[in-house]
Order: sequence, then structure tokens, then C-alpha cells
Amino acid sequence: MIASKLIAHRGAALLAPENTLGALSKTKEIGIPWVEIDINRLGDGTLVMFHDDQLGRLTSARGRLADQRWQDVELLDIGSHFSAEYSGERMATISQTLDHIQTLGLGLNLEIKVYPEFTPEQIVFDTIKALDKQWIDFSKLLISSFSTEVLNLLHQWRPDWQCGHLWERIPADWPQLAEALNLVSVHCDHRFLTEAQIQVIRSSGLDLYCYTVNDRSRAQQLWDLGVDGIITDNPLALSRMD
Repeated sequence: MIASKLIAHRGAALLAPENTLGALSKTKEIGIPWVEIDINRLGDGTLVMFHDDQLGRLTSARGRLADQRWQDVELLDIGSHFSAEYSGERMATISQTLDHIQTLGLGLNLEIKVYPEFTPEQIVFDTIKALDKQWIDFSKLLISSFSTEVLNLLHQWRPDWQCGHLWERIPADWPQLAEALNLVSVHCDHRFLTEAQIQVIRSSGLDLYCYTVNDRSRAQQLWDLGVDGIITDNPLALSRMD
């Protein structure tokens, strides 16, 4: 297994504001070895740790991420919506994020987001540059995306990197895609995963990771069926079962 049985979704999003340095620190504090975060792009090309293509859900500001420059967003508070304890938490660049994750000694499942404002080539090329410059231990990096095109570009440009395809429902042609893209893992919504799919994926030698599981009994059921890892907003609630 590449990652761990528990992976903190967006940095344990029920325990700290999602996709923040504070959430990464919380993941380390509670003893979870791997974290899942999102990489996104501003209009000026700055890569940031942020899920949405809009500012409104997590900040008091409005507007598309693609219309922002780093100086427009670097002082935005993205923690107060979660709790007073995290008021003043700021958006982080990917450079800051990669440094912090490696300082904490965490493994990283990096999800590449692709929104219509940018081409897959833009986000993939910039992501590769950032990882080439800063990431050290590639055995502790697993890149995932819902975009087959993103994964195909990664396969072309960095064929040795560990990549997994994200799906809501696993398609019938997943074995062909896995072979063509040299995938190491399958990532899917646990609600649509069948026992038969689990067995076939596991027999293929690929890792299988399920999102977003916050219920203890469901997590145990998935582990019993052979799922490798659970991506969860609240790893603390499930860690006693790990």
C-alpha cells in the first residue's frame, strides 16, 4: 500500500479549516501519516492550496479564483468560517504547503483541480515545476485527479510518478485506463463501490482508496472488504479503529 489506512481529507476538514497550513498541522498532531489536499491556480499563475473555483464559500470575499492575483488573496481570512480559533488563517501557496508538509513528515495525496478557466496543460506544467523544485521523497507522493487528460499529461511528462484516477462511479473501462496511464491506484466515492469491484481492483494489484468516509461502521465495512485506505474529514473519529 502506498498511502495509509486513514488519509486526512483536505487536512481533516471537520477538525480544522480545509486546505490550510493549520489543517496540515492538525493532521500531524492527531497522528495521521497522510494528508489529501487540492492544488489550484490563480489568474496570475500562482498555485495555491484551495478546492473551489470561487472564493465565496470559505472567505468573506467574492469572485472567481481565476480572476485573482496572489496580492489580492494572500491576506484573506479562510479560517473564521470554521471557528474563532482559526481566525486569521490565510490561503497558502503550494510552495508554502509543500515545505510545511515535508517539515511535518507527512505523506501527500495531491489532487489536481481543473476548472474551465485554465487548460490541463497549464496546471500540470506548473504542478510539475513546483514538485520538481521542492518535493524530496516521491515514495510519499500520490497524485490524483478526476481528469483523465491531466493524468495522461503526467504519464507523458513524469512517467515514474505515482498517480491514481479519481472517479465518483468507477467506469467499466477502468482496467484499460489504468494500464494506459500506468496508474498505481483507484480512488472513488464509497457510496457507489461494490464488493465485486473491490475484489477485481485488489486482484489487479492497484491500491484502492475511498472518499469521503466519516462513519465508523462504514469505514470498518470497507476495510473488511479489502479497501486499502479511507479518505476522511474526521480521522480522529476513525483512528481508534485503524
